[in-house]
Amino acid sequence: MRRLRLLSAALTLILAWTGLSASVASVASAASPAPSVKSVVLQPWFTNATTRTLTLAGSNVNPGCFDSKPPQQIPPGGKVTWFVNCGPQYIEGYVTYTIDGTGGQGYAYMPFHLPNPGADPFGGTRAGGLFTLDLRYVPVSSEVHYTLRCLSPAC
Repeated sequence: MRRLRLLSAALTLILAWTGLSASVASVASAASPAPSVKSVVLQPWFTNATTRTLTLAGSNVNPGCFDSKPPQQIPPGGKVTWFVNCGPQYIEGYVTYTIDGTGGQGYAYMPFHLPNPGADPFGGTRAGGLFTLDLRYVPVSSEVHYTLRCLSPAC
């Protein structure tokens, strides 16, 4: 009878140890991140160096998403940022603002194609009406800087 109790206790201990080891292994595997595909990240900074308010006319990312979306409006003199991420190896898209008080003539259009080896990843960036859109991009960074300016003293 005593042998039976010892055998039972030993079996219980072995089963408890096995269950504990399995629990620790499952927690450890859940805690360690799975290898992921390198994603493309872009952080545009936009400075509105005009006396006009800008209104978001459209934005799109394909494939991918905005981690933080472009704001609906940018006030005169305002500086804003947003994040484009979630893309696997390649993302493309655009952000477009209209310039209030220009009768539809003023706009800022910012396309992006990343990565775009051997080509301009921001080709096609432009402004309409009496406005110009300056662009500064540092390839080793995820940042691109846009500055909208008016070409006339009237705006």
